[in-house]
Formats: sequence, structure tokens, C-alpha cells
Amino acid sequence: MTQESPPVPLEHGDGPLTGYRVLDLADEKGQLCARLLAELGADVIKIEPPREGDPTRANGPFFKGEQGPNTSLYWWAMNAGKRSITLQLRLEAGREILRKLIASADIIVETRAPGESAALGLDYASVSAANPAAILVSITNFGQTGPYANWAATDIVASAMGGHMHLNGDDEHGPVRTTAPQAFAQVNAQAATGAMVALYARAVNAGVGQHVDVSMQEAMANAMDHAQQTWDIRHVNTYGPGVGRQTAGVRSGRYLFETADGWITALAVGGLIGLRADAAIDWLAESGEARDLALPAWRKRLTAMEPLAAEERAYVEETLSAFCKARKKEALVAEAQNRGLGWAPVFSPGEIVESRQLADREYWVRVAHDDIGESFIYPGAPYRLSETPWRQRGRAPHIGEHNEQVYSGLLGIDAAELRRLKLKMVV
Repeated sequence: MTQESPPVPLEHGDGPLTGYRVLDLADEKGQLCARLLAELGADVIKIEPPREGDPTRANGPFFKGEQGPNTSLYWWAMNAGKRSITLQLRLEAGREILRKLIASADIIVETRAPGESAALGLDYASVSAANPAAILVSITNFGQTGPYANWAATDIVASAMGGHMHLNGDDEHGPVRTTAPQAFAQVNAQAATGAMVALYARAVNAGVGQHVDVSMQEAMANAMDHAQQTWDIRHVNTYGPGVGRQTAGVRSGRYLFETADGWITALAVGGLIGLRADAAIDWLAESGEARDLALPAWRKRLTAMEPLAAEERAYVEETLSAFCKARKKEALVAEAQNRGLGWAPVFSPGEIVESRQLADREYWVRVAHDDIGESFIYPGAPYRLSETPWRQRGRAPHIGEHNEQVYSGLLGIDAAELRRLKLKMVV
């Protein structure tokens, strides 16, 4: 470890990070980051407090509704494929062991507030002193500097201050948060990217590590597409109300339509406005549901994308809405695609799991939980590498499950010393 390249040449089937080691000392802002690195082949060691383990083990929901340190579905999802050791960093003996672990590591992921890491030996000066080649990834709410650097925040705070909630808002309800934590997801993915870029840079910089400073607010701001540029150039705040959207201050129409069994999404009123308008109008006309849109005057205006008054646009949207509501989404989308119209079904989580497309590509992977004698499906590869493939690395670990494996096998601590450290509550 801690070299300019993996210690041995990669074999076909190894992950691109095979041979590298990651220490995970993160909360929700960094556990997925470390898991992503594990799935690329890195040896990820999750460092938890002794006895009670990491606080996120208490995050619900829980398997069969039974709360416990090893039944959190959140823990399973964020920490699959890692090894777990316990270590008390509030004790000097624990920090001494941490320094030895850092000396053997390539990447360290931590999420403490700026200024809090130094006392534990997790600031960059301490990490670099222990291992000049180490890459420290610090994931915080607002970054290491700035007036908000020490503000407390959760996912909803970063979603609000990163602009995401405003984009989801509408005039009736105001800003809206996406149910699943998006700020945590964004900062984890961007931190993993930063870690790998720093790892590559180390190989061309004489093996010197660096500090990767990742802000959850900035991660959300990075995911805002063109919204900030629209404000900068036109001084217009973009937002997306309900089933329609606002772009540059102009209502551009509905893009969600209810069906008999759910919803479909289709821009340009399902193709009724634009170059494919004839195909969309013909479809509705064949069912006797095109109303006046099949008349030459309407066809000409819709195909030429002439400006429509608000009531005219509403008439077009109501026509398509009635057509969709009487039919099921899968059949609608299949026929729309046959006619060259870019419609898509809005999938629920359950429908994603049952997706024929994902099944055909063998996206879902089944992970054995040998501790409870069951197996469950997990999300699969976010990308496919032909020579150094992504691979799921097993279930999430129990508290300190790999203490002996890491402390004895990696650091050479004998059984007697390990027992002494346990009695002193160091591990």
C-alpha cells in the first residue's frame, strides 16, 4: 500500500482499486463513498467505536422491524463489502493504533466538522506525518473554510442550501425535499471521484498524497444543471411546479400525465407540440380522441411550434391527459416508442426492482447474509469495466467482526496484547 501504483499487476477480473486500502471513519456523508471504493476492489476497513459500534447502525428501517446493531437496512446498504474493526480514538492508545493503520493505508475518509479532527489525529497534518503518501478525504457540510464551515447540517439542510429543494418546489406548497437523501448521495459520489482523482495524481507526483476537501452544499450545487447559469445570465430562478415546469420564468408545459395505473413522463405534451406532432395527433385520432387537434389548422400550428395562448396550451394538455388516463402506462409507452415518441413510465421502487431491462442486464446482485441464513438483492454495477470489473464484496460487517484479522494479520498484534487492549476498552 501507499505506493505510486498497486503492489502487483492487476489480473483480469481484479477491480481497478485492487491492492489499495481505505480507512472509513465516516458518517452518512462518507460511508457510501467508501463502499463505492470497496466495490472497485479496495480493502475498506470501517473503524467503529467499541461496544456500541457506529451510530448509523441505529438508522432505520430494520429487517423484520427488529431494531438491532446488525439489522439496519441503511447499514447494510451503505457498508456492504467492508471489514469492521473497533477502536477508541478518545484514548491515546487508540490514536497510536490509528497512526499505524494510516501508515498502511492509501485513502482515509472522515466526516468530522472542521477543527474536530485534529484531536483524533485525523487532520491532514497528522495524517501526512504518519504517511506522506496518504490521501485524506474530508467530507463536511460546507467545506473546511468559509462563514458556514462549522454549521450543523443534515441531508435536508444541504438540499435546501444547495438549491435542490427550490427546484422541486411549486407555487402552492413552496420548496419540496426529495424523500430519499439526495445531498448525502451526491456528496458521497463526488467524494469517491475526488479520492480516485487524488490517487491518480499521486502516481504522477512522486507518491505524494493530498487533502481532498468535499462540501455537501457544493456537491448539491454541482448537481443543479443550468439553474445557476440561468440566474447569472437572465436573473431568473428556475423551479419545477408539480406536473409541469418553469424554465427561465416561462411555463413550458406539463411533462407528467396520469395513467390508469400510474404516471408517464413525456416532454412537449407527449409530442403533440413539435416535429413529431403529426405522429402524436394520428395516434389520438385513430382512437377518436384527438378532438380538434386533428384539424389542419391545429396540425399546422402544433407542428410549426407556433406560440399558444395559455388556454390553447391547456386544451392540448387536457386532450392528452384524458387519453392517458384511460390506459395503462406500459402499453402507452410501448406504443409511443413504436411511433417515435419519447415517452417513459414513471417507475416506483418496486417496479425498478422488477424491471425487465435491469433483469436482462443482470443488474441486481444477490448478497448472502450468512449470519441470518438469507440473501437479498442489492443494486449492481453503476458502470461496467471489461478488464477490471466492479464487484459486490459481501454483506455489511458486524461490530468489530474483523478485529483479529486486521490487528493480528495487518499490524502484527498478538493475541495476548489484543486481549489487553479489549480489557482497556481500546478496541
